[in-house]
Amino acid sequence: MPDYRRDAGFALLCGLALVAYLRQTGAVETFWSESAIAVGVAVALCVEALFVLDTPVAALWQRRGVRTASAVVLLGVAGGLAVFLGPVVVAAACWGLVTYFGILAVCLCYR
Repeated sequence: MPDYRRDAGFALLCGLALVAYLRQTGAVETFWSESAIAVGVAVALCVEALFVLDTPVAALWQRRGVRTASAVVLLGVAGGLAVFLGPVVVAAACWGLVTYFGILAVCLCYR
């Protein structure tokens, strides 16, 4: 399986879990919050920059446990912060994943 399919699969599963959280808590409308969009997109672009720039992140990502742990951490941190800051944190995480899928689509179009 190509790396992008594996990574997209992890992102899709995380996204489904985050959207399920928003639905379960009745906070789907926070998905359209301007702050959630801005923060989610900005953080995703910063994370993706770590892969493009000369950092050890890309090498670490190749380890099997790192990919799984990052999905668990994403869900745990978003859920944990949502307790203190509200569901807008989960919505921001969703927008981060939407940004990732946008970047992935662009990359695949220009392969």
